Amino acid sequence: MARVAIVTDSTAMLPSDLGDATELITSVPLQVIVDGTSYDDGVEETSPEALLAALAAHKTVTTSRPSPALLAEVYAKLAAQGFEEIVSIHLSAELSATCESSMLAAREAPVPVITVDTKVVGPGVGFAVLAAAEVAGRGGSAAEAREAALARVAATRSYFYVDTLEYLRRGGRIGAAAALLGTALAVKP
Repeated sequence: MARVAIVTDSTAMLPSDLGDATELITSVPLQVIVDGTSYDDGVEETSPEALLAALAAHKTVTTSRPSPALLAEVYAKLAAQGFEEIVSIHLSAELSATCESSMLAAREAPVPVITVDTKVVGPGVGFAVLAAAEVAGRGGSAAEAREAALARVAATRSYFYVDTLEYLRRGGRIGAAAALLGTALAVKP
């Protein structure tokens, strides 16, 4: 049986102590850009309090995917540790180019890499990662871990609410016209 590693991104919101799954799961940070300065997601400068303060100060706050080079480095490191297959599970490709980075990095990986677009964000990604790690931990193949991740995503629903469209506009997720119209109509998506 091939040893299977699971790679994800920081949007999975995984706890720091994953027990036995810790050795199987590697999380790479997305980049959080505050007024042109890039930080790894998860550091003090990207804490919820720091980001809320930056937004309140009308600083520009956006995010960016992990680079293909960073993911290629992670894949090579995992292969050097003896993993023979990798399942790379990420947030929705409709929200981020992280899956694209994974697919680009997979081309140069020394072992097969399966990229999974969960089509969700946040804990939904984390649930998929944990399901895949459970299968990998029992000796399952990368294809079986991928299927477990997709099955968990299919059984998961994610809902979120925004009180204002302003931060979505400022972060580039919606255009100015959509924000203006949504605010005028008091839309709370």
